[in-house]
Order: sequence, then structure tokens, then C-alpha cells
Amino acid sequence: MRVSEVGAEDERAVDAFIAARAASPTDLPAWRRVVRDAYGITSRVLVARDGENIAGALTLFEIRHPAFGRYLTTAPFGNDGGLHADDAAARAVLLAEARALADARGVDYLVVRTRDATLEGFAADAQYRSAVIDLRGGSEAVWEQRLPAKTRNQVRRGMKEGFSIASGPDQLGAFFDVFHAHMRDLGSPAHSRHFYEAIVEHLGDCAEFLVLRDGATLVASALLFRVNGIAMNLHTVALREYNRRCPNYLLYWRMIESSCVLGCTSFDMGRSVEGSPNLDFKRNWGPEIVPLGYHYYLRRRGDVPNVDPRNPRYRIAIGLWRRLPLAVTKRLGPRLIPGLA
Repeated sequence: MRVSEVGAEDERAVDAFIAARAASPTDLPAWRRVVRDAYGITSRVLVARDGENIAGALTLFEIRHPAFGRYLTTAPFGNDGGLHADDAAARAVLLAEARALADARGVDYLVVRTRDATLEGFAADAQYRSAVIDLRGGSEAVWEQRLPAKTRNQVRRGMKEGFSIASGPDQLGAFFDVFHAHMRDLGSPAHSRHFYEAIVEHLGDCAEFLVLRDGATLVASALLFRVNGIAMNLHTVALREYNRRCPNYLLYWRMIESSCVLGCTSFDMGRSVEGSPNLDFKRNWGPEIVPLGYHYYLRRRGDVPNVDPRNPRYRIAIGLWRRLPLAVTKRLGPRLIPGLA
């Protein structure tokens, strides 16, 4: 088994290997172009070969940020992914080469994000979970067999409120406005509009922007991807003042319905911290809770980075961010968020 960095001569074959195994948008080769165009983040693809056959691939992105340091990561701005190996031997040689690359690049650390897997020899951050709804049998089976009665009632409440839902690339601007307002209220920086424009350009065939309105007023929005039969919402937000009218329940249900129509067999509700209200909300949909493992090779750090908003060290910064005008957070957020990849 040998490992090398992918060159122009074999990029197409390796990209096809990765795309066939992709379970999220951050797995797709096009994601490299999205983060490059939006933030200038460079990437390297390592490939393991058994003879002439491709046995595995690992995509790493190098982050350089004045506040958050230098590091290598898989699946930037996503939940997990980037490591694809057909057997244990391929995975072992890829991880060994990734460590060597981290040493050669002199980064602070390397992080490999996996789903329901453990990597030996790495420090693990096991606080994250994903919630995955089984869509097999279609929306009727989901509604009647898998959703709790309370959740169905919340969806019905949203249906009765007279909201309208629009989707398509022309909804990008409205999505962006709702998303930024919500993230500002949470005290968190958010992506640039250029990031979402890059998604439309490079992943438009599998990405969908959805916006929910109350008349002409923006209420909620979502960014939904569909990859190899898996639906995944990268972002879903609703303005807090509308929560009692259940727009978020209606938006999730519409995404589930449309994904079933398009033949998806699962709906990934995205990453949440164990014990958080966000994960409690997702449990209302009857999903399988899947552990996410973030595995660290710590070169220049003594502990795993903790960028959880609940970390007390961020309390003052979060409070200040919430008080800033939206026009300011839209300018400053894209300067901060590349370090949170």
C-alpha cells in the first residue's frame, strides 16, 4: 500500500472515487472549489493505492487565521467527512501520511472528522452528534410511523399560520438576510454572501435554498443538500420572535417531503452538541442519534480546541456581537469564520 498526493494526471479518477462514496456536500470534490473561491483556503488530497487500484482518499484543508492559528482539517464548515478508505490498511496509511504532512507544514494541529468511528492514536472530542431521520417508505411512512404525535401537531400549527415557502437559487439573498439576523442574535459570526454564491456556482445541482415568509416578511430559511440519496440541511434558522407559530417545524417538514419525492432515503439534520437545546429539538423528530468523532493530532497544543459558544471564555465576545448592527456583523463575520472551519 502506497500513499501520494493527487496530481493533475489522476485527479479525475480520485474525484470519481470520492464522489461515489460522498455522504455530505463537504465530501464532494466541488467543496474544495467552494472554500477556495470564498475564503482562499487551499486543500490537498492524499490517495492510497493497492497496486494500481485506489483504496482510499483523504482531503485536507489548511486553515491560517490570526485568531485561531494554523491547522489542517477535513470537512471545513461541515459536520464530518473527507476520509474514505475501503479497508483498515488504507485508512492507516492515509492517517500516517496526514500526520507527516502536519509535521511538514508546521501546523498547530490536525483534525479528522468522522461519523460513528474511532481513530487510534488521536485525541478525541466526542461532544458532537448528528440526528438522522429514516426516509424509507416515503413521507407518508415518516409522518405516520416515525414522527411523534407532538411533532405532527407542531407541523400542523405551522401549516395553519399562512406561511409561504419559496425555493431556488433566486432565494439566496433572502436566505442570507434571515441567516445573518439569526446568527447575530446568537452572538456568532456567519459566512459571507460570496460563500453561498460559490455554492450555487459549484454545487447548484445538489443545493437548494428555501425561504419561509409571513406575507412579505422573512421568517425562516434553510440550505438543503442532496448527495447520493442523503438529504442534509447545512443551515436551518427561524427568527426567535416567530417560534410560537412553528415556522421551523413547517420548514423541516417541507424539506423532508421534497427529499422523499426525490428518492432520498435519509435526512441528516446536522451537527449539535450533546445536551444542547438544539439536539433536544431534533430528538422530537424521532431520528437516530449518531456520534460524531473529531480526532486531533496535537502538535503544538496540550489540549483539544474548544470553540463551543458555551465556553465561558467567549461570553463577553458573544454579548458584544449581539449588540452590533447587522451591517457590521455582515462585514466582520466573514473575516472571523474561516478560522472556525
